[in-house]
Amino acid sequence: MNQINFLNSVIVDLQRKNEELKVKLKKMALTEFNGNDEHDSLGEVNKKKKAPPRVFCDICDCFDLHDTEDCPTQTQSPDSPPHTTYHGSRSGERPYCDICEAFGHWTDSCNDDQTF
Repeated sequence: MNQINFLNSVIVDLQRKNEELKVKLKKMALTEFNGNDEHDSLGEVNKKKKAPPRVFCDICDCFDLHDTEDCPTQTQSPDSPPHTTYHGSRSGERPYCDICEAFGHWTDSCNDDQTF
């Protein structure tokens, strides 16, 4: 009989603690939903809201100016070679020189006198 009374008191105590935790959880959820005050209803001090992440450019190694995707050095500069304008057939073979490493003529017809 004593064991039953003891177990009943343990169960009652656990149920009471469970109800207290449910109330705390509900208060925390309402506080988060309605916005955080300096002190919430539980008496705890809320931390400051985090600032948004800073933008960083991997190319320039700089913060807060622009993102890597928006980096101005990615755009093609005027003195760089233009993008390809070759619009030949895909199945056709295009002349390429292994000596000059350039398209436009075959290696047999290269007149470059330099040797490596």
